[in-house]
Amino acid sequence: MSKRKKSVKKPPRLHRNQATASKPSSTKRKQQDTAARRKVASGDRGPKSKTGPQYHESQQILCVGEGNFSFARALVRTLEGQGQNLTATAYDARDTVDAKYQGGGDPVSDIIQELQVCDVTLCYGVDATQLAKSLQVASKKQHVKNLPQAFDRIIFNFPHVGLGIKDQDINVQKNQQMLSSFFFSACEVLKADGEIHVTLKDGKPYSLWNIVSLAHHATQGVLILKTTCPFHADQYPGYSHRRTLGFKEGFSTEDNEEIEGGSKTYVFRLQPWACRTSSARGTVCT
Repeated sequence: MSKRKKSVKKPPRLHRNQATASKPSSTKRKQQDTAARRKVASGDRGPKSKTGPQYHESQQILCVGEGNFSFARALVRTLEGQGQNLTATAYDARDTVDAKYQGGGDPVSDIIQELQVCDVTLCYGVDATQLAKSLQVASKKQHVKNLPQAFDRIIFNFPHVGLGIKDQDINVQKNQQMLSSFFFSACEVLKADGEIHVTLKDGKPYSLWNIVSLAHHATQGVLILKTTCPFHADQYPGYSHRRTLGFKEGFSTEDNEEIEGGSKTYVFRLQPWACRTSSARGTVCT
């Protein structure tokens, strides 16, 4: 009886504009991988920034998992209303968004209207673990024109599967699986010099997700940590944090009490050799 060949997961299918870096020698790449693994193993979080990420109106920015879209609104306000290069997405359909986030703070309909006035592109039903595919499907269904195929910044604030799992170990595992798929997926729509920004609350259970190691291994070493910085909600006027399950009277808070205990943004970037190396392995940049 012949043995089945063990399937090997390929690195992410990177966007064509990422094929700008020169390919290192096999020896140098091994040295880079070894150094990256040592940093991950030692818990190295990279250089810390005292200020939050800086965004500019000229950047193509993608916000995923938006929920009530209040972060996208706060972001476009910091961009002085210039939202033509901002794409904000939600996992839920529009009617589900209205139902889940109708309580606490500004009505979702008002937030969405402000985003539309600022020329922000809105997409519903976008799965952060399958970005290239779901963005394409959503843009066709919702008749979105000129949707960018690659982004300078991809933002995912306070990701969580929201399954209500009480067992901490299973909860951690499910969230790690979701984030692993997100990182792999995000690489496919990230520009060569782009960044992925993921914000998590400090402490357990979020520290158990091991997000830095997760991003590195989920993408076959393509993603590495660039820096970390504290997340301060007051830097984004009008932002109101919401859980994945939506707003629940007596359970959710109208302000940002849930994240005031401390939160951090992890900034990831592509390895310079990423696209060339993946092409050599048989993955063609689109």
